[in-house]
Amino acid sequence: MFCLSAQAPARPESLPVPLRGIARGARILCASALLSAPLAAHAQPAAPGASTTMPVITVTGEADNSNTENSGSFAAKKARLFKGIESIRDIPQPVTVMTRQFLDERALLDLHDVLQNTPGVTVDYVDSERVTYFSRGYAIDALQVDGLTINQSGSAFIQPDTAVLDRVEVLRGASGMLRGSGNPSATVNMVRKRPTAEFQGSVGLTLGSWERRRLEADLGGALNAAGSVRGRIVAVNDEKEFYQKGRSEDRKVFYGVVEADLGKRTMLTASLQHTDLDATGAWGNLPGNLDGTPLALPRETYLGADWNRWNRYNTQAFTELEHRFDNDWSVKVNAAYTQLHLKENGFKQTYMVRPARETNPYLMSIETAQYTGAASDQLNIGATANGPFTAFGRKHTLVLGAEGTRNKSVDSWGQGSLYPTMVDIRSFDPSSTYPERDVPMTARKNTPSTISQKAAFATASLSVTDPLTLLLGARVSWWESESPAAPASNYAVNREVTPFAGLVYAFNKQISAYASYTEIFTPQNIKGANGAILDPIRGEDVEAGLKGEFLGGRLNASAGVFRINNVGKGIEDSGSVNPCLPYFTTGYCRIAGGKTQSEGWEMEVSGQLMTGWQVMAGYTNTRTRYLADSNASNVGQPLRSIDPRHLVDLFTSYKPGGALQGLTVGGGAQIQSEASVKAGAITSRQGGYAVYNAMLSYQIGKLYSVQANVNNLFDKTYYKKFGPTGIAYYYGDPRSVSVSLRANF
Repeated sequence: MFCLSAQAPARPESLPVPLRGIARGARILCASALLSAPLAAHAQPAAPGASTTMPVITVTGEADNSNTENSGSFAAKKARLFKGIESIRDIPQPVTVMTRQFLDERALLDLHDVLQNTPGVTVDYVDSERVTYFSRGYAIDALQVDGLTINQSGSAFIQPDTAVLDRVEVLRGASGMLRGSGNPSATVNMVRKRPTAEFQGSVGLTLGSWERRRLEADLGGALNAAGSVRGRIVAVNDEKEFYQKGRSEDRKVFYGVVEADLGKRTMLTASLQHTDLDATGAWGNLPGNLDGTPLALPRETYLGADWNRWNRYNTQAFTELEHRFDNDWSVKVNAAYTQLHLKENGFKQTYMVRPARETNPYLMSIETAQYTGAASDQLNIGATANGPFTAFGRKHTLVLGAEGTRNKSVDSWGQGSLYPTMVDIRSFDPSSTYPERDVPMTARKNTPSTISQKAAFATASLSVTDPLTLLLGARVSWWESESPAAPASNYAVNREVTPFAGLVYAFNKQISAYASYTEIFTPQNIKGANGAILDPIRGEDVEAGLKGEFLGGRLNASAGVFRINNVGKGIEDSGSVNPCLPYFTTGYCRIAGGKTQSEGWEMEVSGQLMTGWQVMAGYTNTRTRYLADSNASNVGQPLRSIDPRHLVDLFTSYKPGGALQGLTVGGGAQIQSEASVKAGAITSRQGGYAVYNAMLSYQIGKLYSVQANVNNLFDKTYYKKFGPTGIAYYYGDPRSVSVSLRANF
């Protein structure tokens, strides 16, 4: 709120950038009051000696700020992942925002922790270090950092640390307008902390189960007297072991960011983030029995050696230039260069293999592998312009933009299947059973391959009537895969058009209804009978629902239904020749006839239910199935039977106040229904289960706080992944306790 006297209107340039527009409006009101003052005085002359001071004019406005840091809330009004539309209510798709307050109270320390607690998201494990996330039955195949997409596939990616984040935004469903190619699953955007105008700093120490020792430091503020240059640094040192005997991890993080006001309306941002991780890793986990049931090995069992290593680093340099014009239009240009690299000879692993004819489920062959050289160098550039325009007597908004991405990656090289030895896993000891041996490495380097994408897009938000807004958009993409080592595998997709349409109807200031149609595409390197590359797979997503803002925006609620058809995957055409020479040496020719479907409904509540009471709760009901597939036995079956039909995520906290001022108590649960995995004639199953969590914190004055978190409060034994073949059983973490001490200054 600003109280501006007509005699002394505030100067916009003296205020923070987000508030300058409000101040300019106040100056207009103040000027109007000054011009009308003589007329008023002439109409009714003032009594001698009477004061002629004008009455105070009060202007109420809301800062244009989507940051959640220091908000003290689980609710967010805005998100940045949908270009041109920041209000969550105005985005015609479901959006979840994990605010800084939620991350802190749940003690979610990396992205893996966050997505395990995000409504509608499930987790799968290739191994301990390569983790895949799914939404609505489809893999989340790319992440965004400050709105720019990065590819997290491969062995060199590190789960980002949340100490550098303000929040995590998740938009579920097809999102081709946001990032071009991909799956119709979800887009995850990590929004990092930015500098603050006022000096602030904090240090934190966390001690926890399995020898966890974590130290954080966060310092920021103005770098010059005028406050036109601001900076911030975040540093983390995190060392821990695991409930599995013989596993450990050492993580170091540095993040530095600087903002500079180049003028009253122009701001330049530059940042550098580096993460270094040394980990033992586990190439697979535990085997099941011969019939697919679990072997019920102790949870602390680790079938790797304690000398295993999976060491890597990730670095990103980021810059952004934004200019705001007098007509409320703005232009933003940003770029990021990201490196995901294995360290030299940074991967050396043992792994277990069950011999094909072995009848004793506990007898396994352990082998050694060593690799090096895996790397991904990614360049992302984007430019957007957005602002209002007037047509048919109403005010609308237009967004124009262009993006380009290039991912130059190289596979690792090395040797595997070395030094095989039969062991009984019941007596396996990571520190003594299988000693380390040298692996001869011949110096060589694989040839990099490159995937690049260019796009131009436009979105119009059209005000049809006061309550009704129509959104129309399209993105045109050029996608190309190049592999110099295998030129025959090169292929491209040109001028792929991705449409978008949405409606938002505001019933009142609290509740809106939305409906949308979105698409996304996935290129496929499969040729048809005529030798031409098949068209991309297209994910078509229809959404409808309600969104609400209550208690002055302190509480968000949403409910919606969705249906996704993923169509066009290459499958065999039984009406063609077999074999389909010269393109396939076996099988029929391929046609774009595959089709899968995902449908369901979901509900979410986040924010303040009453003074001091915060909640984050989500329920997802999802059904997936194959509608057409080369394998006839898949038709009618779920895409991923291991994903539960029913999924609930809940956490709530309460600050009682009064005599208990400073105390916060919290708790929640993750609940899911039964699941199964089938391989041939063998099926593994797990019943539904619930895992409960608790939190207790106390604020000591204004500067200090202490917080305790307990995960898996009742020490529930369950599997977070399982399967009837391979070494695919992964226990969920046993009960763990952490205590954090924090000082703010």
